[in-house]
Amino acid sequence: MTEQRILITGGTGFIGQTLINRWLAQGAVITVLSRRPAWVQRRWGGRVKSVSGFEQLRGQFDVLINLAGEGIADKRWTRARKQVLQDSRIALTHDLAAWASRSGQRFRVVLSGSAIGYYGGYSGADDRAHGEQDAQGSDFSAQLCADWEAAAEPLRPLTERFLILRTGIVLGVHGGMLKRLWLPFSLGLGGIIGDGRQNLSWIHLHDYCRAVDLLLSHDADSTVNGVINMTAPHPVTNHDFTLNLARELQRPALLPMPAMVVKLLFGEMGELLLKGQDVRPLRLQELGFSYDFADNRDALKDIVRHW
Repeated sequence: MTEQRILITGGTGFIGQTLINRWLAQGAVITVLSRRPAWVQRRWGGRVKSVSGFEQLRGQFDVLINLAGEGIADKRWTRARKQVLQDSRIALTHDLAAWASRSGQRFRVVLSGSAIGYYGGYSGADDRAHGEQDAQGSDFSAQLCADWEAAAEPLRPLTERFLILRTGIVLGVHGGMLKRLWLPFSLGLGGIIGDGRQNLSWIHLHDYCRAVDLLLSHDADSTVNGVINMTAPHPVTNHDFTLNLARELQRPALLPMPAMVVKLLFGEMGELLLKGQDVRPLRLQELGFSYDFADNRDALKDIVRHW
C-alpha cells in the first residue's frame, strides 16, 4: 500500500473512515471526494486531501474506491427517498466514470461498491445460498444494486483490474447496523423480527478491511476481477443473531416485532428486515482469505468488548 495514490468516495462513512485510517498507517496518499471537505480536513488533521467536486481533482490516481451512497435503511422508502438512494449511488458513479474518462485516468485497480441486495430478498423457507454468479433478484434493492453496478461499467476499460464489491451487513464498533440496535438491546428491548428464520449475511468490519487490502494486493494476478461477495462464510438467522447480541450484552431480548408491525412501521423498507439473504463469499475463499471472525458470536463478542 505504501506510496499508493488512492481516490475514495464514501470516505466519511463507517467503512470508509476505517479504511482511510488503515491506509494512512500503511503510507498511502489519500484523496477523498466528499460534500464535507472541511470535516475531512479536521477529521484527519490535514493528512488526507479532500475535494468537493471533480473539477478540483488533479493528477493521476493508482486506486479508485467508490463506496458513496446514502444509507438504504436510514429512512422509510418514500418516492423521494428512493430517488435519493438512486442519485447517491447511480448518478454519482456515472459522474465519477465520466470524470475519469475525460481526465485520462488509468487506474491500477478500481473497487466499486454494491450490495448483496443484488440477489433479492427471500423468506426463511425459500432462502438458498448465493454465490457471485447467481442472477439478480426482482425487488427494489436488487434493481438499485444492478443499476449501481451498471453505472460503474465505463470504468472497466480505464483500469487494469475492475472489481464490484457486493457487501453484506458490516458489523463494527460505533457504526453500521449495530449503532441502531445498541440502545434498545442495551436496555433489554431487543427482540426477534418476524419469524426469525430470515438469514443475515454479515461481515466484521475488521475482516472487510483485510479483504479489501487482499484484493488491492493482487496486481500480479489479472484474474482477480469482477464481482466479490463481501460477507463472512457463515450467515446467521435473525433469531440466532438476536440471541447472540443479547447474550454478549447480558440483556434479555423479550420484545419480538411481528411481521405485521414491521410492515406498518417501515412500509416497503420492511423487506430488508423480513426477508433474508444467504450470500457466500466464494471468490474470497478461492483466493485463500482467512477470516479472523467467521463465527457471528465471536464477532459480536469482539465488538462488545471494544465498544
